[in-house]
Amino acid sequence: MSHKCNSCYTYKRFKEIILLKTPMKKGTKIYSILKNKCPHCQEGDFFEGSFFKAKPKETCDVCGTKLTKEPGFYQGSYYVVYALSVAVFVSVWCTISIFLKNVSFNGMIAAIIISLLATAPINYPLSKIIWANFFFKYKGKEI
Repeated sequence: MSHKCNSCYTYKRFKEIILLKTPMKKGTKIYSILKNKCPHCQEGDFFEGSFFKAKPKETCDVCGTKLTKEPGFYQGSYYVVYALSVAVFVSVWCTISIFLKNVSFNGMIAAIIISLLATAPINYPLSKIIWANFFFKYKGKEI
């Protein structure tokens, strides 16, 4: 006998979203970003080697799209890194302010610095693929 209540469904749906088990549609920017795929065809890998190496490929292996529009193209991703870091800063600040009211100012700054250092290896490559998705449109394997 199974029961179907809203809270169970909501928890299950929340768990799917958090664990990224939600099916993402191919052709969306979020698909390319979270799967680290070419923004043009969304089939070829975006990075050479490891995600943490953060070196985008020159061209996509599948569609042949040149992923570097000009020299220094990915320097613009520093704006995205800044935005991601501000998001981490504000999230940690609000979380500590709401849930841990007895934390000193120095403790708050230490927590923010530790969280920024912990997320830096993810934010840097993530910013490059987000930046590329601003400039490339999904077209599939047409070309």
